[in-house]
Amino acid sequence: MVLHNASIDPHKSTHGYYECQACGARTTSDHRLETCPACGGDVRNIAVARE
Repeated sequence: MVLHNASIDPHKSTHGYYECQACGARTTSDHRLETCPACGGDVRNIAVARE
């Protein structure tokens, strides 16, 4: 039997959670952010689990 991620954890985030790599500010957004609204630095999506 093959398990798929959807059957293990069906949770889907309705919006992204972003953290600025330059200033550390955190924000949420319904659309994909590429820059920090506070300082203009690069952001990463922290809603995505990384191992």
